[in-house]
Amino acid sequence: MMSIAKEEEMAAELQLKARVFHFGQYKGALEDKVLESLNHKVLDVYRHCVSTQQESNLGTVQMLTIIEQQLDDLLENLERVPQIKVEQAEKAKEKERRQRLREEKAKMQKQQQEERLQRAQARAQAEIKKKKGRKLVCRSRPPAMKTKEEPEFELLDKEKEEQLFFFT
Repeated sequence: MMSIAKEEEMAAELQLKARVFHFGQYKGALEDKVLESLNHKVLDVYRHCVSTQQESNLGTVQMLTIIEQQLDDLLENLERVPQIKVEQAEKAKEKERRQRLREEKAKMQKQQQEERLQRAQARAQAEIKKKKGRKLVCRSRPPAMKTKEEPEFELLDKEKEEQLFFFT
């Protein structure tokens, strides 16, 4: 799963480099670095797939053609293999992948458990801190200042006075 992600990341990186290279943004020395990097990648693939000792005198294009021929041969051989065997091989590969994931998960859980045990042991062995002095308490807040509000009945009396004054 990690290798697939890694390969996809490398493919995206190569596509970006190809686009930038195609638009002419690379110049002289940078082009040489990119071509040399590409040559190293092709050489790695060539060694992994073909694994012969002839790579010292082959160019990048020649190595790519040999890799392509090897791939064509493998695809032709795959077409000749019965479908049942291909499915069995795929199932075995998937089973192996799931087993590897299970083992990794168990290993991670074991490691986390060990870390938890170490932290618990460190807490248990740590010196107990005794509190000295009085317990701190929060101070009480001073009472809020009350604003005097005029009673509502006084407002009503003022309104009545105004009505009597203006309307009589």
